[in-house]
Amino acid sequence: MSRMFKAVNASLARFLPEQTLTLKTRVDQRELTFTPLVRLFLLSGTTLALGWLVIATTATISSSFESDSAQARSDSLQDAYELRLAELAAERDEFGRQTQAMQDRFTLALQQVSAQQDELIDAMTVQNEQEITLFALQRKLNGVTAERNAAQAGLDGFQAEFAASAEGAGPRESTEHELKLTVNALNSVLDETLQTRDASIEYTETLELEIEKTAQRIRLDAQRRDRMITQLEEAVMISFQPLEAMLKSTGLDVDSLIANVRRNYSGSGGLNGALDEASFIGMDAPDLRLEALMRDLDTLQIYNITSAKLPLSMPVLTSFRYSSSFGPRNGKLHKGVDMAGPMGSPIYSTGDGVVTFAGVQNGYGNVVMFQHDFGFSTVYAHQSKLRVTKGQRVARGERIGDMGSSGRSSGSHLHYEVRNDGTAVNPMDYIKAGQNVF
Repeated sequence: MSRMFKAVNASLARFLPEQTLTLKTRVDQRELTFTPLVRLFLLSGTTLALGWLVIATTATISSSFESDSAQARSDSLQDAYELRLAELAAERDEFGRQTQAMQDRFTLALQQVSAQQDELIDAMTVQNEQEITLFALQRKLNGVTAERNAAQAGLDGFQAEFAASAEGAGPRESTEHELKLTVNALNSVLDETLQTRDASIEYTETLELEIEKTAQRIRLDAQRRDRMITQLEEAVMISFQPLEAMLKSTGLDVDSLIANVRRNYSGSGGLNGALDEASFIGMDAPDLRLEALMRDLDTLQIYNITSAKLPLSMPVLTSFRYSSSFGPRNGKLHKGVDMAGPMGSPIYSTGDGVVTFAGVQNGYGNVVMFQHDFGFSTVYAHQSKLRVTKGQRVARGERIGDMGSSGRSSGSHLHYEVRNDGTAVNPMDYIKAGQNVF
């Protein structure tokens, strides 16, 4: 082995000659001899150390670059996420504005239907009165014309009689005094007849002018009525379409609901009970358009009544968040939706109905229960204050209580249920159906 090391050292001596390192101290002196083989080991170790240092440094720099790149990607994804959130918020706000605009148009259309109906009835009444007045004026004109013709005939008769008297006076032996009396009498009658005729002509002209004015008013009123009918038709269309779409989106048998309401309100006589079938007696063919409009108004009223009886509006109108949805929860069926909001937030009835319970129940705390038509009922639980009593009839949109945390509750919220024939159904199906109308 010693000979092998010597041989290796001898071979390496040409490249790595032996070197001696002298270490001096105050009391001693030492020498360290580095043979070619030792120098090779030291050089190799140094090279490996430098290589490892270079590799480690490169890896560190690369890792730093990768970290920066990952951070950049993360920042980019975060920016994209925030941008998408902003877009979604903008879309939500735009949808909210569109929904509000639709609700405003719907409300305005209903108001126009109510206001213009009264105007239409007034216009029809005025038209009927004017037609009666025109008929009376025409009859009077005919009578005056007959009187004028009779007066003219009388005048002609007097003139003929006067002429005959004048011609016959010659052969007779009448005195001059008698002749003058006769002439004066005839002249008096003639003057009176002429005055009557002139007065009749003047009155006739006045009547003809009044008749023309009345006819002009009738034509203007007819045009105004046609414009009102057109506006009413447009208002009915705007009002009817969202109501029909809303009822159909509930998945209920709309035809059956409408038939039920129509039977119960068969005596209403159309919108607000203002017109009935007697209003159409004697109508001409052009007035069939008005009759069709009245039927549409009646249908609109029936749809409006039907929608009011269903729980389709929001029970909470102030700021809130959905904290729990309808469906399975902790192994049980959560029978409603939870709307979390500030303590005391107003709670409103979602449809016309009668209060069947208002008090405290286990779990529900302060709770109000409603019975609506068509087998529907609603529950409003965990309230802090109740504002209705059992047996009270409440309309849709009336305040019935305040949000709270009574009963089995972890915080201020409303637990809202909708039941159909006693079975809990998803309230969101009905809230979504009515969201563009109420």
